[in-house]
Amino acid sequence: MVTVIIPNFNHAKYLPRRIESVLQQTYPNLEIILMDDCSTDNSREIIAHYASKDSRIKVVLNDRNGGNTFKQWNKGITLATGAYIWIAESDDAAEPTLVETLMSYLEANPEVVLAYCDSYNMDEHDKVSGTWQWFMAQLDPELFTQDFVMDGHKLIQRFMSYRNIIPNASAVLLRRSTLLEAGEAAVSMKVCGDWLYWARILSRGKAAFVSRQLNYFRTHSNNVRSRNDLNGTSLLESVQILSAMRAYGPADATAYAKALRYLLDLWFYSFVYKKVPISRHRQIYRAFKDIEPSFPQQFRAELQHYLLSNGMSGLRMMLGDGFLFKITGKLKRNTQVS
Repeated sequence: MVTVIIPNFNHAKYLPRRIESVLQQTYPNLEIILMDDCSTDNSREIIAHYASKDSRIKVVLNDRNGGNTFKQWNKGITLATGAYIWIAESDDAAEPTLVETLMSYLEANPEVVLAYCDSYNMDEHDKVSGTWQWFMAQLDPELFTQDFVMDGHKLIQRFMSYRNIIPNASAVLLRRSTLLEAGEAAVSMKVCGDWLYWARILSRGKAAFVSRQLNYFRTHSNNVRSRNDLNGTSLLESVQILSAMRAYGPADATAYAKALRYLLDLWFYSFVYKKVPISRHRQIYRAFKDIEPSFPQQFRAELQHYLLSNGMSGLRMMLGDGFLFKITGKLKRNTQVS
């Protein structure tokens, strides 16, 4: 049996397509756990409607909002009875053959702890705008253009410092016995908890990748990542991931350098275009410093280069005289005191 966990919060607009794409899977032996985290839209009406039509559906309704997607994941996994688990996010969709295709890799090779596929990118109006091959190509221009089975530890060391190689949970089929060994997803993180989770699972065996697009990954403004991108939480957690990946051995030097460069560019961009609180900027600064002790000097040099290369003299003055001092000035004093 495959247990399908659908954790929902305020995705009534997308739920019918999500549920239909699960019910239409060519692999029939499914247990479907439909969860709702106290939605304020009409999600529960939709859930009740589908539960009345299909006996495979079990409904789990929270009495209070958990405030974290990964709490729902953990709860669903404890309720699952299938040998395999598919966390089908409530705003995504799938091709009818997703489970059957991914299942074949898990059944054929006991060392494969998870199998996942490429995804189509889909907006809030169901418009498809390409695939996620561009994302994978930034990691390796050839590897992700074909199906493969690879040791999970190697994947972590090669790529996971730079990018989460599994951008969407809805594209993944997991071996339940491995999840029980790996433990719960980290609820201390709002965005990157899956990144840590995949690494913990990958370290226990092999991963299978299917280059066909069997998943539809929906991006829109009403999701966890979009909200946390604006307030700097995503960036902070991404920096913390660099440290966490060290537990799996030395990272590929090129990937690590790319990660630092990418995160610094994102941070500089957020100074101007996002409403990130000063307290969050200080946390990001400290997180960088925890990874690289020489970061304060590197930060000043990189910021100067960034501002000069963009010809932003006015912004340079604003950051140097005001905003930048708020981040680094107080941190410097705190460091001297400690």
